[in-house]
Amino acid sequence: MPIALDRRTRRDADLRQVGIEDFLAHEFPDLAARHGALVAQGIEALDAPPLAIEVGDGSWTFSRDGAKLLVSRGIADGALVVTLSEQEFSDWVQNQRSFNALITARELRYRGGSQRDLSLWDSLWLTLFEGWPIVDDAIEFLDRHGEPLDFARVFTPDDDPADIAHFLREAGFLHLRGWVDPADVARVSDDIDRALPEYREGDGRSWWAELADGTRQCVRLQEFVDRSSTTAAILRGTRWEQLRHMLAAADDLVQSPVEGRCIEALIKPPGVVAGASDVSFHRDCHFGRHAYICSGATVGIAVTASSEANGLLRVVAGSHRVVMPVEIAKSAPYLPVIAIPTEPGDLTVHLSCTLHESTPPLIEERRVMYTGFGLAPREEQVDEGRALLDLRERVSDILLTSADTPGV
Repeated sequence: MPIALDRRTRRDADLRQVGIEDFLAHEFPDLAARHGALVAQGIEALDAPPLAIEVGDGSWTFSRDGAKLLVSRGIADGALVVTLSEQEFSDWVQNQRSFNALITARELRYRGGSQRDLSLWDSLWLTLFEGWPIVDDAIEFLDRHGEPLDFARVFTPDDDPADIAHFLREAGFLHLRGWVDPADVARVSDDIDRALPEYREGDGRSWWAELADGTRQCVRLQEFVDRSSTTAAILRGTRWEQLRHMLAAADDLVQSPVEGRCIEALIKPPGVVAGASDVSFHRDCHFGRHAYICSGATVGIAVTASSEANGLLRVVAGSHRVVMPVEIAKSAPYLPVIAIPTEPGDLTVHLSCTLHESTPPLIEERRVMYTGFGLAPREEQVDEGRALLDLRERVSDILLTSADTPGV
């Protein structure tokens, strides 16, 4: 059976300060009993080293013993050693911030391992907390009638909505055509051209990249909907509302108000040598908070065509069903990697848990807009994930001011 969109298992109202001794005494034994075998399976399958956590003057190592996950005091031989403050540990152990988030913000202190090892343990820790397996040899991709999915299928508004919703939950992505008029995105492209002079590097609402010829170019325009009446009309249209209902199916998806940063316009030029333009494989929840927010549906609107020549979206089919580490997706993915070439007006949809990347243009620029639908709130948010929001702001500052682009 395909997974439901709503995978939330934790609530902001339950957040508290968690110390490592408290966690090991009161939470770890139950988690290890329920999901330790899956973690051990993942450690063996990916040849992950033991993980040692240092907090204050103490250290503890998590390692596999056959089909069990054990913890012991001290640092085991060959362990990846991560040093966390008490606050960092509390955030990490409650899925507020991941190792990837801390390393992207240049705040993670570690030794005895590599970025690949950190990526493995980001996934293994989600396995421990959520029972989300690293590997699943029995995974299949079937339509509602039990036939193999055609990953190249392009759905139109005339297709059965139940088939479309099922495909999204089974594969983790969609390619749609006919929801947006190509003539409208041509007008959107003109709006981008008119809006560009209003953006300045360092304005806090645009991202910039350096090209091979040394010039700087704006590659991300936030607050764009306020500068494009055509974009606003698309998001307020009956066809867009039909799309929301269709994607939601039995779940409840909501749309943000059509204002401010509800959508962003991206320009992807060829020849980027520094800056956040085309991002390699990642999940939208890879900084943290998977257990509080997933799965939303991210929707891309192709303003220009996309192809191998000018860059496109690639997804790892089914990666919302197994927590394949990001670094494995980049080097040795064990699920199908699907390229999605689009025509102007096409939509792509991927779940926030689905691994995806944007390939760089080779010969000409590509333009795309991104927006999406989120799960309906279950509760009054206590702090809206303040730890992660603060960290995202620091990461954004790094991306806007540094010539280097961290792995985001």
